Amino acid sequence: MSMILERNLRNRPENVDRMAIVSRFAGFLSTAMLMVVLAGCSVFPAPDGEPAHWRLVAPALEETDPGVSGPAVTVRLVETRASNAIDRRDMAYSRTQQSLAYYRDNRWVASPAIMFDEIIDESLSARPWVSNVIQGGARVPTDLALHCEIQQIEHQLEYVDGRVRLKAACSWYRSEGRQLIDTLLFDQTVGVERNDAEHYAAGAQQLVADFVQALNDQGRALAADVGEPDRQ
Repeated sequence: MSMILERNLRNRPENVDRMAIVSRFAGFLSTAMLMVVLAGCSVFPAPDGEPAHWRLVAPALEETDPGVSGPAVTVRLVETRASNAIDRRDMAYSRTQQSLAYYRDNRWVASPAIMFDEIIDESLSARPWVSNVIQGGARVPTDLALHCEIQQIEHQLEYVDGRVRLKAACSWYRSEGRQLIDTLLFDQTVGVERNDAEHYAAGAQQLVADFVQALNDQGRALAADVGEPDRQ
């Protein structure tokens, strides 16, 4: 900037006041910076030059019906997937329903598919109606199988106050014969006080808690219907 200013001063007409040029240049710079700030919350890099990282974690659940009727069940967790648009560590945001972009200086510690796979595993493993969670295709007898796809997790800037949306679809199967027995379609939004990465991550964590709670309630009801004769 100093080089540009110096060049402008050297090329100025003799009757132009130097301080007036500096004042006009400073005004232009202030306006440009304001436009950048208003353009979005991911424009400026972190102070140390490294992107900030955010993690979604397994929430503490409320056991609305702590009683378990019958033995605890084993659950096979099929690898959680995510749609191509969000299957990356970059945190997604949208300004319109037809657009999707990514924060430049804020990232998830892992892709949503990996984070949600770990969250579901940890959350179900701690439930009293679950005796064990088996990952992937291990040849171990189980009672139920669960597969989830994270379809959308994004910061929606098209609203005045901003929103975070989480959309996911899960399917429950009886492990024997992979008989589909129930589905969970989760699609919720939560408002945020400020449109920045910190509030985006906090809103996403709130939605994760609601999603996992719904998954737990549904799974517990299905586990109660699993009888000893139906086990592998």
